[in-house]
Amino acid sequence: MSRDLAAHEKGAFHKMYGVGAECCKCGDPGVTVRIWEKYGTTAHVAGGDITPSGIVGAVVLCERCGHGEVVPRSRILEAAPVAV
Repeated sequence: MSRDLAAHEKGAFHKMYGVGAECCKCGDPGVTVRIWEKYGTTAHVAGGDITPSGIVGAVVLCERCGHGEVVPRSRILEAAPVAV
């Protein structure tokens, strides 16, 4: 299953993965970050585990221009969890 991150989760996501603060094409901050969780983790609920141990995939979608950016799986696997 997938879900869109809540606004309060986007900062931690950006710190871990380097994307999700704004659209990489037009620079607009109005983006949706959609994640796919690993089964058996808490990533499916707001405030759940969005670290590399909790998710398997993510995309950043611009609400202004419609551009989509896939977060490479390699970036997810290499990310280090951050304190929120």
